[in-house]
Amino acid sequence: MSSASDGTSRAPGEVTFEDLGVGAKLRRALSRAGVETPSVAQRSAMPAISRGENVAIQSHTGSGKTLAYLLPVICDMFDEGTGTVRADVGSGVRCVIVAPSQELAMQIVRQVEKILGDLGRQITQQAIGGANAKRQEEAIRKKRPLIVVGTPGRLAELSRSGILQTHGVRLLVVDEADDLLASNFRRDMARISEHTGKGVPGGRQTVIVSATLKQETLDAYSYLAPNLRHIVATYDTPVSRPLSAEGEEETKEDANIVAARDEKSASAAAQQELKQGVVSLPPHITHCSVIADRQRKVDELRRAIYATDVQRALIFCNFGRRLQDVQAKLGARGMRVGILHGGMDKMERQKELAAFRRGDFRALVVSDLAARGLDVDDCDAVFNLELPTDETHYVHRAGRTGRMGAPGVVVTIAEPSEAFVLRRFEQNLGVRINDVATRGGEVVRAPSDGERRGGGRSGGRGARGGGARAPRRREGDV
Repeated sequence: MSSASDGTSRAPGEVTFEDLGVGAKLRRALSRAGVETPSVAQRSAMPAISRGENVAIQSHTGSGKTLAYLLPVICDMFDEGTGTVRADVGSGVRCVIVAPSQELAMQIVRQVEKILGDLGRQITQQAIGGANAKRQEEAIRKKRPLIVVGTPGRLAELSRSGILQTHGVRLLVVDEADDLLASNFRRDMARISEHTGKGVPGGRQTVIVSATLKQETLDAYSYLAPNLRHIVATYDTPVSRPLSAEGEEETKEDANIVAARDEKSASAAAQQELKQGVVSLPPHITHCSVIADRQRKVDELRRAIYATDVQRALIFCNFGRRLQDVQAKLGARGMRVGILHGGMDKMERQKELAAFRRGDFRALVVSDLAARGLDVDDCDAVFNLELPTDETHYVHRAGRTGRMGAPGVVVTIAEPSEAFVLRRFEQNLGVRINDVATRGGEVVRAPSDGERRGGGRSGGRGARGGGARAPRRREGDV
């Protein structure tokens, strides 16, 4: 073991925040916030972002992508001597971060405040739909924030009115970039991209972020991010590749931190990720399925929650109209359940999320759109009451649990006719989805088709290999 300059021990070859250019005072702030070592996304992407490159970060949901782009922004304006903003930074907006949902935008703002405290609140302003527009306008005029985080509609509205001056913005971040390509965002995203950094000599820097970045997504953003470097950071091997012939000169930082430059030198898993644009799921998440007829799915869901002893679960439905029905059915059987959907205003969402984080609810029923950006500590499990529409949605749902390397569980409740979709997910995502059932308050291996036809009982004792109730958050549990 060796020591960093601040006296902390480090393993040989370990990359630290000091190596990534984070000063001592900021490192102490990170430590107070519970962030001790850089995540795989931060190790892979921060050097290129700090050098001013246009970067596309592709990494597991929950792998620290937000801090990967926030820390270079903060380091660029932070005065290590005074612990405040450097005198030469000025007062104009330096960074605009676009997010598709209110929850994700608020989560990004909380990250800055968590690290910088009062200073973070002074330099950051959210600009989201569903909140009081006049208050946000007044806050921008009064605070003159350096970082503005918002949803496309509100950011574009503030830009058109002239309240949000973006011509001097040095960095534009597009978070959950695949979602922001939706047609309903197109006009607002065009306004933001055209007017952000317009007055910066040499042009602004752009960072694209998502757990899933297919080639067509990268191509769609080529107009606002030339010479884009695509960085795939997984728990396997980080991969970095320029998406054009320019800017291919390798630096020492690239050699040390990004282990593989292209598909030929990447691991097999990373090669597949580059081709498909879907990051393989973290190895510390366990995947299971329960087969049930449509009318029995909510009952099977309730039994699965109790059998796995989950205390904080997210339940995904595809259609907003089903959320309240599921909440009512679970509530009628004594389970405390919250709900989160796109039709709720900001205060309603915050109230429901705060109750879930406190543990007032055992489960929160959500739609895909409402759950984007949710970061709930100790979320034990994700339950898919309805199948994700594709592998990309499965990845984003699964990433709500097992955050930052913690163990997690994903349980999909599927109808018999949907079983083939689960096999397709297994093949395309490279994961094993265990067929399980609940019996006597326990999770057991589901009987095979042959056992069902023959009337035989399953010989397995469960996905855990035992018969006792599953304890919370033990790695490998169902």
